[in-house]
Amino acid sequence: MEFTVDVREQVPMRRIWRYVGYDEPNYTYTESGRALLLKLGQMADAAYQIRCHFLLCSGDGVGQPKWGSTNVYTEDDEGRPIYTWDIIDRILDTITDTGCVPFVEIGFMPAALSSAPENVPYTGPSAGGWGYPPRDYSRWMDLIRALARHCLARYGLREVSRWTWELWNEPDIFYWHGTVDEYCRLYDYTVAGLTSVLPQAKVGGPGTTSPANQRAGDFLRRFLRHCTEGENAVTGGRGTRLDYISFHTKGGGYGREPNAPKKTPTLNELIRHVDAGLTIIAEFPDLCGHEVILSECDPDGWAAGSISENPNLAYRNSEYYASYVASAACRLLRSWHASGPRVDGMLTWAFQFEGRGYFAGLRTLSTNGIDKPVLNVFRLLAMLGGSQLAMTLEGSSPASATDGREVSGVASLDGTGTIAVLLVAHDDDWDSDASTEVTVTLTGLDDRTTYNVVHTIIDVDRANSHTAWLKMGSPQPPDDDQIRALIEAARLSPVTTEPLASETGLATLSVELPAHAVHLVQLMPVS
Repeated sequence: MEFTVDVREQVPMRRIWRYVGYDEPNYTYTESGRALLLKLGQMADAAYQIRCHFLLCSGDGVGQPKWGSTNVYTEDDEGRPIYTWDIIDRILDTITDTGCVPFVEIGFMPAALSSAPENVPYTGPSAGGWGYPPRDYSRWMDLIRALARHCLARYGLREVSRWTWELWNEPDIFYWHGTVDEYCRLYDYTVAGLTSVLPQAKVGGPGTTSPANQRAGDFLRRFLRHCTEGENAVTGGRGTRLDYISFHTKGGGYGREPNAPKKTPTLNELIRHVDAGLTIIAEFPDLCGHEVILSECDPDGWAAGSISENPNLAYRNSEYYASYVASAACRLLRSWHASGPRVDGMLTWAFQFEGRGYFAGLRTLSTNGIDKPVLNVFRLLAMLGGSQLAMTLEGSSPASATDGREVSGVASLDGTGTIAVLLVAHDDDWDSDASTEVTVTLTGLDDRTTYNVVHTIIDVDRANSHTAWLKMGSPQPPDDDQIRALIEAARLSPVTTEPLASETGLATLSVELPAHAVHLVQLMPVS
């Protein structure tokens, strides 16, 4: 397989991968949560945006899988609002203190505001009162106004101006027990409350599920129509401010099935939903230049599931998850509808869980503080420069194989003249052991320059704590010496090879990519 990189053709690099999210907001400020956020905050390229569910939910602030709470809103005996910010402050403080930026998912409904019937319990995974519209939209708007005012006072205008605000999560399914019209009304009140305090806020939605599914696609379309031409529930005017558009995409689905047969996610399924979403946006010419954020973008949709509940989820421990995310990033950098909409952000819904076994198969970036191969993908992406270079495969744009196998890549140039070429091999079949010989020809080089060549690789044997854990016999838990060995096994290990000289503006390098691998080649000018 042969790629060509032309150093003369450059566009700004869209760093679409700098987003991470998770269900459990109260895990944010645990020791392990803070440590993981700090690792993201130390990425060299730019700040990561952090999105959490349940930020406005009532409760005691104790985190557990698929649940969290801050108790920001209660009412006294006479029905007057009481705002309590201490728990949400701990969450937002930790995000900002670690060098990250809040992606504020506004939701869900506080118990005192919920319109849920009396016989509906407040908590619950799919039928909780937290998922209902407010009994009083004006009080909801007051809450959003109070939240914005509090954040402005605590963090300052310069910091809060960096934040992204999104209403709710997946309102087309069980997260929202109202109609589409009621969601649109809530959006109008949310925008009015937020922008009355923060007129420069970046606000959007609707964060619906995979839009190739008819119900999800219809919800997205109706919301966009409301924002562009519907009646604003607050002002009575036409339309509502929408700074960006969000929806979700997944490459597959799993459920509780301890004896499940083999079933793999597919990259093409994830891209199919992206294409469907961009096509819907293209129906609205006024929105074709809007930013599009995939506020969840993952191989599957069940982050809290483990290998004990479905053995297929073991893929999340390994280099397979790493190559899937890297390959998705390469594909999404090329996702662009003919009418203009493109992907500007892809959010990986994965973090860490408290009190669970090592390598339990949960969709996480680390396991009990040990980095998984997927976290190293973000470290490699961070090494890409600020200019993206033209990169073609055998004279045409890189395209995915229909059989689930793909080799793709992205190339960049930074201010020091360093050229970085990220090559990714992914096969939807995690049992594949095929390898691919890849040749990269660089054109447009200065023929007087010599480059030091540095290779940094993630595969089954390199930068892979999971493989090391398996070789130890899968200890549960590992002892102190084993933990130190796993931490070391997780590290990226750059290897410098012989210098490369350009001849008549050309240079060629070759690598072999296993079936699931992420390989960064950096060419650093030395003369």
